[in-house]
Amino acid sequence: MKELAEKIMSAAADLRRLEAGWRPTEVDLEEAVGLDDWLQGIDCETKQHVLIGQSVGHPILGDQLITTSPVLWISQDRKIARTLSRWYRLRKPAALVTAHQTSADRAKPEDPGPLRG
Repeated sequence: MKELAEKIMSAAADLRRLEAGWRPTEVDLEEAVGLDDWLQGIDCETKQHVLIGQSVGHPILGDQLITTSPVLWISQDRKIARTLSRWYRLRKPAALVTAHQTSADRAKPEDPGPLRG
């Protein structure tokens, strides 16, 4: 329980600072986990927004496909995210393919558009 309370307090402090205009620096993000081929999803059980992607340097899960804890904030440029547990450096987003795309269209991935959270 103590660990969860600490995560909530840390996340709340970061959200207050973000609301006041602060943005994390390179130093703040030195230990942030990288997330490649990521996309935004919704946890089926909790209905909360999460990120799904290939982690790079996760301190517990290592480098593998993960689903993050609930997303609390994503930068406008979609390069940084704060979840309940930690900061993430958002790297390359997943290339999405729609049913109406031809095989030629699939060769050139499109920008998935703005995230809303």
